[in-house]
Amino acid sequence: MTIARLNTLKIKQLLAFKDLTLEFSPGITVLIGANATGKTQVLKLTYGLLRSFREYLDAQDQQEQPKKPHVTDKLVHLFRPDDGHIGRLVHRDVGRRSGSATLTFGAGYFRVRISSLNSVVRHFRGTPPQAIHIPSREVLSIYDGFMAAYENRELRFDESYYDLCKALSASQLRGPRGERARELIEPLIDVLGGRIVLKGSHFVLQSDHGNIEAPLLAEGFRKIGALTHLVANGSLARPSVLLWDEPEANLNPSLVTVISRMLRSLAASGIQVVIATHDFLLTQELSLAAEYRTEPLIPIRFIALSRARPGGAIEAQSGDTLAELGHNPILAEFAAHYDREQQLAAADVGSNKGTRRRRDAD
Repeated sequence: MTIARLNTLKIKQLLAFKDLTLEFSPGITVLIGANATGKTQVLKLTYGLLRSFREYLDAQDQQEQPKKPHVTDKLVHLFRPDDGHIGRLVHRDVGRRSGSATLTFGAGYFRVRISSLNSVVRHFRGTPPQAIHIPSREVLSIYDGFMAAYENRELRFDESYYDLCKALSASQLRGPRGERARELIEPLIDVLGGRIVLKGSHFVLQSDHGNIEAPLLAEGFRKIGALTHLVANGSLARPSVLLWDEPEANLNPSLVTVISRMLRSLAASGIQVVIATHDFLLTQELSLAAEYRTEPLIPIRFIALSRARPGGAIEAQSGDTLAELGHNPILAEFAAHYDREQQLAAADVGSNKGTRRRRDAD
């Protein structure tokens, strides 16, 4: 059975969205936008639909025969609405309403309709790709004991953290697949100065100088380390989907360029990548790679989410480079910063000239 790539996500009257359609690149999709424009919600919703559908298919393979994907539980555990009422995900308005989300992949799809009264209707067909969601906060430092704590207690973490810890718990690949995985992550291993390995119940950086526990590593290194381990243990492999929220968080700019190259390498290996970012350098690096067709040649799509006015509907613009976007909030703020710098410099020059003139007069 052929596993297809993500094609589109259509959202109507759900979460922060009134009517939005996004088209994913088969390579890398980059979501940008100001705060509260729904970037994280797009990642979580896409992940929730993919994950619940895959869990349903996996249960069928194990002859557990669930009747339908458990999308209600998945979305509730990802978005954590009050009292676990999935109806609260419907776009807020007066009266009883319903919202829907449709995710398409190849010839398959998964459509869910949710009412404000908590009813859920599902329609689905085909085989979706596996998905890994990496939230903006790293997890290596909390891995030890986290899954047991999440299963037995009420924690202030959404389920993507639990799922990520489960994915990290898998053993590293061996044989030809393991060799290919190690070749893919070798540049990141060089940056870390060693390999991230699971030792008992916790992660360590294993290097020529000994082992360093994950909590003792810089947070940026922990984020990179988690990515390397997901590739090394096969959780991230062709033809899966990586949904990564703010990969640049807590990274030095020199590491951001490394991540940019790694994302392109992952896409070249057959992994579909979707990221949400606020970072100027990361978006520029990816845009330059697309514009100048830098090897490896990867299709990249930039999607800018914005509101025409505060509280207005969220809209999307897309392009193959940043220059094709009519609205780029990251570039706009950098341009505003440059203008402020020029104004301050001009004011300072004027002030110094005035001081010299007063001294000459004296």
